[in-house]
Amino acid sequence: MSHEIPMFYDLAIILACALPVLFLSRRVGLPPIAGFVLTGIIIGPSGLGFIRNVEHVESSAEVGVVLLLFVVGLELSLSSLKSTPLRVYITAIAQVIGTAALVTILALAFNLRGELALIAGFVVTVSSSALVLKGLADKGELNTPLGRMVVTICVVQDLAIVPMMMTVNVLSSGVLTNYEITVRAALMLAWVLSLYLLGRWILPRMMRWLVRIQAAEAILLFAILVMLVVGALSSLAGLSVALGAFAAGVILSENEFSSHIYSQVQAFSTLFSSLFFLSIGMLLDLRFVISHLDTVLLVAIAILFVKAIVIIAVSQPLTLSLRHRVQGGVYLAQTGEFSFLILSAAMAGSLVTKTEFQYLIAASSLTLAVTPLVMQLAPHVAYHAGRRIGAGKTEETTPEPLPDRPNPCVLIVGYGLNGHNVARVLREAGIYYEVLEFNPKTVREARLDGEIIHYSDVSHAEFLRHLGLAHFDSAVIAISDPAATRRAVTTIHRLNPDLHLIVRTRYVAEVEELERLGAKLVVPEEFETSLRIFVELLTHYHIPPHIIAAQVEVVRSQSYGALRGAAVSGERLAQLLMQRLVEAVPIHENSKARTMTLRALGFSRESSCQVISLLREGFIFQGEQLDVPLASGDLVVLYGDHAALDSAVLLLGAVR
Repeated sequence: MSHEIPMFYDLAIILACALPVLFLSRRVGLPPIAGFVLTGIIIGPSGLGFIRNVEHVESSAEVGVVLLLFVVGLELSLSSLKSTPLRVYITAIAQVIGTAALVTILALAFNLRGELALIAGFVVTVSSSALVLKGLADKGELNTPLGRMVVTICVVQDLAIVPMMMTVNVLSSGVLTNYEITVRAALMLAWVLSLYLLGRWILPRMMRWLVRIQAAEAILLFAILVMLVVGALSSLAGLSVALGAFAAGVILSENEFSSHIYSQVQAFSTLFSSLFFLSIGMLLDLRFVISHLDTVLLVAIAILFVKAIVIIAVSQPLTLSLRHRVQGGVYLAQTGEFSFLILSAAMAGSLVTKTEFQYLIAASSLTLAVTPLVMQLAPHVAYHAGRRIGAGKTEETTPEPLPDRPNPCVLIVGYGLNGHNVARVLREAGIYYEVLEFNPKTVREARLDGEIIHYSDVSHAEFLRHLGLAHFDSAVIAISDPAATRRAVTTIHRLNPDLHLIVRTRYVAEVEELERLGAKLVVPEEFETSLRIFVELLTHYHIPPHIIAAQVEVVRSQSYGALRGAAVSGERLAQLLMQRLVEAVPIHENSKARTMTLRALGFSRESSCQVISLLREGFIFQGEQLDVPLASGDLVVLYGDHAALDSAVLLLGAVR
């Protein structure tokens, strides 16, 4: 028996080379995916040649795509896909048809053969679901309106692979019978019906049965089995296994065990999906690219530009702003992993020559290789494009003239859920506020509700000056776009440095930078949740409220440094914990301390927790308070440090 495992040596080389490249990528600010693609270029056959048999890596990369899309499906919500408006699906279908048609027409205009022009249209139409959905998940944008549009387009593109591959087969063989068309349609219908039955009836019952086993491994194994079964059904229906894995993840996302499954599969997904990104770099033939650099670059740039323009155009009916539509177009501008499937089938069917294949594969690989960097730059590109084109054409960007504002007055930036909540609290408190929002539909609806709301981008300095930012005492930035939040903080702080600026952010990693840019208080949702759990847990264990409040103050006063792992001032923590505080403890009917004296309970003039006074029936008890038997309804006022007060409260609060 041979003990050699070829993939074992390739994997060792890959990991050994990937670590330093990832380190350098991190140092220069590139995302990890870009580091993997760069590693593939360096060690691949056209680079240093450390890995010459790309087939080994590609086979593992295919597993990586399957696991990656399964994990992304787990992060999505089936209910959110169901609630996606029909116009978003219409937009996705229009993108597929529009991109394929436009690229085919452009290719024919350059005197390319009809078959090649159509194949090029198919190749360009499909985006990389693995790259785009992974990028959205990392940026926390999967469940935003922009994220839902991008996800929907990815799903529709992947489904469009079926008619595309059928067309390629027809062009290759020259014939497709009515019987074959009927069979494929029936298989597609059976696939959809199987998914419905699996998610609606079978999975819930199976999961309830597995819970009785009380074995965490059983849930994980069952989830993997579901992924494999749905993948196999997808393959039988003429769809890709990866799309089936994505569908399996979406079905399981509604289950209460989805978080457990996600945590178990994530580690394997990271390893194998990294191999997919590495294989993309290896597919890029550097020799061919260098010898035909001008043409390859021109084709790659044309792909990115044409596809982005189509997506921006077809998403016009949606309620997204121009900036978000541009951002979505840039996200989806690359070709996809299924583009290689189409090219391989076209090559096998002699629809493209070897040189044409190399041009398309090189340009497609190049668009994939730059996608991680492009997704990082997309918010900035969209912002500047929106400003130049004129994002405010649909609404009046000049604020309406208002009478002198009262004092105090607050500016709320963003009228989503957080903005609504802030506005409601200010309204109930009688504090004057105005709202700034970038979504035209939200502005129209809020004005109908009587809100004083303005439409514009918060980073437009001239608008803020005209609005009268200097008249506001405070501002609350409650928008979900991290790049837009940073620009807003910079602009507002520059125009009004004395403004009390409160910023909401999703991630605690943004705190330091936002404070450096001028925010007075940054509230990260990520760790406000942790604080809530922390408070609830300590309350459950009857820790006195003053101690809980002091611990929360420690965390917040250090800008959540304790939760971020940053060094918290030991002196500040010691001061808070060593403070001597006052606590009033009631004596109840069932208290063990009732009928006992404070001295008998261990209190004295010299103890670390001293009795300030004893209140009985609302009056201070006159006389020696330590020696009087305690009665129901008494209130013992104590003075001491945290530890002593904690012990005293537990002692007096104990029940019989």
